[in-house]
Order: sequence, then structure tokens, then C-alpha cells
Amino acid sequence: MRFFRRKTQQPPTPPTATEPAVGGPDGPDGPDDLDDLDERGWDAVAQAVSQHYPGAREFHVAYSPGLHFGSALQGCSALPGPDHWFYVTYGLTELWGKDSDDPTTSGFGYELTMRVRRSPSDETPPQWPYRALIVLAQYVRSGPQELWLGDRIRLADGVTDDPDGALTTLAVTADPVVAPIETPNGRVAFWQAVALTDADVEEAKRSTTDEVLARLAVDDPLLTIAPDRR
Repeated sequence: MRFFRRKTQQPPTPPTATEPAVGGPDGPDGPDDLDDLDERGWDAVAQAVSQHYPGAREFHVAYSPGLHFGSALQGCSALPGPDHWFYVTYGLTELWGKDSDDPTTSGFGYELTMRVRRSPSDETPPQWPYRALIVLAQYVRSGPQELWLGDRIRLADGVTDDPDGALTTLAVTADPVVAPIETPNGRVAFWQAVALTDADVEEAKRSTTDEVLARLAVDDPLLTIAPDRR
């Protein structure tokens, strides 16, 4: 997986040569100059996140073929913190102009976030969170079910890239740091994906997901994922 400068990945990815041209930013119905794209939604998300990681290098991945051509997300960025990597998705809200009829909410109303443990020597982010987050986004878009705070989604291949890892499920909660924002396209919240073990899930069934997350937050209020947690 390659990293890109975020700016070059904002516009919807054009169709490949084997796909019919259907218009869009680079097609017959869109502007010739990509700089003419309205980036208000994307910029609002980026600004909300970057204030918590000032000066941090952004490791951005674009999903192919792109949001307007079937991908669940346009991209995902990772930023380094002192002891964790912070991931944020781009694509569950309206990144460019306003498309939906609801003026109060941008797209689904939230982007996904994730925090993963980082050692000071780690210069590049792990790849598996990019996969885990787009799997969660695919669940959001697959319908008819909706994603809600407190939901638990089990990933078929596990959360991390360790085939023997104990983390099997993502729970969804409000991000503890990045607050909801009002954008020109409507409100955007940030929902954090937190990894659970099967034992955590069984505990949540006896109580609630929120109670399990509250227990985990006693030791780590940021709910950072430790890939080797058992």
C-alpha cells in the first residue's frame, strides 16, 4: 500500500480504461481543472483532526476505484501522535459539494476514526487499520442496517493482520477527543472504532458495549488499540 499527499487524492477517482466514462470531474460533465472542485467537506474534516496533531505528517491512502465509482470510502489518513497512530476516514460524509437533501447532516453524519499503539521508532503506520476501516465502511453502505454508537461488528478475518490475534470485533463509540463539527454541508461527528476480544464481546452481551468500553477507558481514556492484546 502506497502513501500519497492528501491534496492529490481529493477528487473522485476517474474510471479505468476498461470502464465506460460516466462523467464526473474529469469526464464530459465535470470541470477540466481539478482545482475548481469544491473541497469544503474534506477541508472541514481535515481541519477538525489536524488541530489535535499540529505539524504531523499525514499518511494518506486512496481506495480504488474511488468513492464515486464504487468504493465505500475515498481515502483514509493516519497521523502520528506521541504514542499512537490516529486514523480518520474520508467518504462517509459529503467531501465536496452538498448532494443530499438534508441541510443539517453531511452524508451519513460521521467519519470513522481509530487509534493504534505506536512506539517512538515507528516511522510509518501499520496497514491493517486501513483495511479494517474500509470493511466497517462497507458495512455502513451495504444496508439495510445502520451503524449506531454502541454497535459491535465482527470482522471475518479479524481486526489486525495477525492470523493468531485475539482482536475479532470492532465496537463503535464517540471519539473521545475530536468533537463533532458544523460544516457547510451539515454536521459531522467522529466515531471511533475500538477493537474487542471475544471475551470482551461476551462481557458486552451480559452488560453493554458502553460498559466494556468504560472499563477499557479506565486504563486508556483514548481507547488505543494494542494489537497484541489478549
